[in-house]
Amino acid sequence: MTEFGAWIQTNWFKLGILVLLSAILATIVWFARNILRTLRASQEQVGALLRLSFSDVIPVQATETELPAPVLSEPLQHGPSPLVVFAGNLFRWFQAPMGSGSVAAPWRKVLRWLQAPAGS
Repeated sequence: MTEFGAWIQTNWFKLGILVLLSAILATIVWFARNILRTLRASQEQVGALLRLSFSDVIPVQATETELPAPVLSEPLQHGPSPLVVFAGNLFRWFQAPMGSGSVAAPWRKVLRWLQAPAGS
């Protein structure tokens, strides 16, 4: 037997681990490239959507270099954010005085709530 064959017979376990780790590394690199390619495509789509949302008119056969500069129209009028409204309602609820000292059964509270007219 040759010297290389003898070395493989004595170190077959280490050689197997080396092959296995090489395959794992190749798989990790392959997945990382696919994930990065997907992220890049997603970022390009978001960029294109942003350019569309800020521009008034886009030519039908425009390329990326021909797209007009972003133009902001009049600012959007929005109310307060839902989080601010929720926090204010929660604060007012905590500041409200507690009910009377009588303890009603929970099912009676539910029944009164169901019988109350909507919006009151």
